[in-house]
Amino acid sequence: MSYTNLERVCFSRLSSGGISIDRTSALSLLILGAFIFFTSQIKAGASTVDPSHISLDVSVYDRQGRPVQDLSQKDFEVFEDKKTQPVTLLRFERGSPISLGILIDISRGMGRENIGLVLDWVKSLAEKLKSPDEIFLNAFSNEPQEVVDFISPEDYLEEPLNHLGTGGPSHTGLAVDLALIKLREAKNKKRALLLVSPGFDRAGPATLDHVARFRYPIYAVGLRGAVGITGALDRLKSLNVRGSALKVYADQSGGNALFVQSSKELEHTLDTLIFELKNQYRLEYGSSNPKRDGKLRKVEVKVRNCDCEVRYLKKYQAPRL
Repeated sequence: MSYTNLERVCFSRLSSGGISIDRTSALSLLILGAFIFFTSQIKAGASTVDPSHISLDVSVYDRQGRPVQDLSQKDFEVFEDKKTQPVTLLRFERGSPISLGILIDISRGMGRENIGLVLDWVKSLAEKLKSPDEIFLNAFSNEPQEVVDFISPEDYLEEPLNHLGTGGPSHTGLAVDLALIKLREAKNKKRALLLVSPGFDRAGPATLDHVARFRYPIYAVGLRGAVGITGALDRLKSLNVRGSALKVYADQSGGNALFVQSSKELEHTLDTLIFELKNQYRLEYGSSNPKRDGKLRKVEVKVRNCDCEVRYLKKYQAPRL
């Protein structure tokens, strides 16, 4: 069932009870209900979850941006809340099947030309994947739209995206929240989000908490070619790249954010993204904190004797009782 249909259900049931409610409020209630449901599911299965067993996807690159693939378990150090943790497993996984959620910003900052460019790029991306990989695609501005449900990359349909309109502000956090929930339906163990946007929105603390809860990496492509007066104003608001939602969500989740100025640069991101999505270290460690308190825990991963960039989930939420 699409989000639009779910919204109709909300409107119908609330109206039948004599309650008047607008579209935004109904969507907010829908999101709240979804989180309550999934939280109850987590609690129901809490007895089967080992809170001390933590698994991370880790990417390691040298200072020239080349992937480092020959590290062993003894090369890694892991800290949780500044306490050393024992690494129990380390392996480099190649060509892992992935379930990928793609989020395309269609707000006023994108413009029709950029949206067309991105749709062609997504088609090229889908052609580089193959079953058992799977993808879904959502569009968003002030509200998210479910456009293409989980399908095989070979079945990617461009037609539903050709009639998307543009306009309104970009509410990136809401789109990410819903996509994180949807990834729970994925069939592959390896899961990630790919966010394509001008990057004008700011990261929200609530969405960062959700990133820590779901633990899925977020990859982002920022298009620095906004159009029109509103685009120029938005660009001024986002001059501090550190505050961009794209960079913050990617950094905190263990993904990667790439910012491009042209169609040629956008095309060059494909191989980089595909490699990192499907080729990473799987690192597991035993947490020294077995409490089921639902609190956020800070993680730090280091590589010994290597001047490397290491990407990994920076915080995770412990299970609750």
